[in-house]
Amino acid sequence: MIRMMELERMFAAGEAVRIRISKTAVLTGCLLLAAITSGGCGQKEQENIPEIPEIEENSLAEWEASLEEGTIDELSAESIRGVSVVREGEPLFAVSYEPRTYKNTFDCWAISEPYQSMTVVDTEAMYAYFHVLADMELTPAGDVAKEQTGLADSEDTIYAAYYKDQTPEGGQAAPDRCISYRFGRQNGAGDYYVEAGGAVWLADKAAVEELFTVNPYDYILKVVSVVGVDTISKVEITFADKTHEMEISEGKFWIDEEAVESAQFYELYTELMSIFIEKELPEDADTDGERELLMTVVYHRNTEQAPGITQRYYVYDENYASVQVNGTEFFLVGREAIEIIRDSLRLLI
Repeated sequence: MIRMMELERMFAAGEAVRIRISKTAVLTGCLLLAAITSGGCGQKEQENIPEIPEIEENSLAEWEASLEEGTIDELSAESIRGVSVVREGEPLFAVSYEPRTYKNTFDCWAISEPYQSMTVVDTEAMYAYFHVLADMELTPAGDVAKEQTGLADSEDTIYAAYYKDQTPEGGQAAPDRCISYRFGRQNGAGDYYVEAGGAVWLADKAAVEELFTVNPYDYILKVVSVVGVDTISKVEITFADKTHEMEISEGKFWIDEEAVESAQFYELYTELMSIFIEKELPEDADTDGERELLMTVVYHRNTEQAPGITQRYYVYDENYASVQVNGTEFFLVGREAIEIIRDSLRLLI
């Protein structure tokens, strides 16, 4: 089953900086991310697990500490470079624009809360959320007592970093202004008191509740990782009984030290990129005890700027495996995807 809609959205969703993607890039990306079905295999616990690389940093804390406060009339969905949502004092959702030289243009956004930037963002859904925030109609609250608004004790906040001079044609990647919203009680009509830009406003109930019922899972593309083939030096794929190596060296393609056609190499790499996320890992899942490890995939990068990536796939039940990426573990994938990779390697060697 080819999930082309999922893949097309990955490339078609516009970035805030309006980076244009050529048709060739789209076709190449779809080739390397061709989808597969999900399903079953089983092996014993593996030994010699590689060291876990560090998780990528994000810029939101730096922006919150340094950016000048702007005005609400400057904000547009396209100008936003980062948003963090805190509900009742607890971080709920955070996403920011984090371009890197080793990333594809569609993969420059990172969800740092709750997924610690180890996911691929669905930018179409993300911009829809930005529109709710930027288009939220704010009307002056008038002469209202501070105690009536509930703002003094509120821990419901949304922070937005943006580029002030955004135009329809685009804008710079880095933000230069921010807006901090604090949400208080509702008035008699159900609208919420909001403090932003040094004033108190009233905001529509529906918009505020949509902003605070955000489900982070809805804002990711359901693939485990996107690792540009041009950024790798070697990939190690380990099962209980054997470790396989994929390598590009001096313009040639190698699998287990045997030269292969580029088409064979890319077909296997596509299968690695096409392990789809099926569900979120339940909060009560036991990830600390001894578990059966089905497969480990380690991506060694050819540039110091790009972090190494280690994926581990553990048995969850007869249909699903839990996937751990650089020590973070949030999702379930179909076990059949792992078996497909194993079968492909058996046919190649």
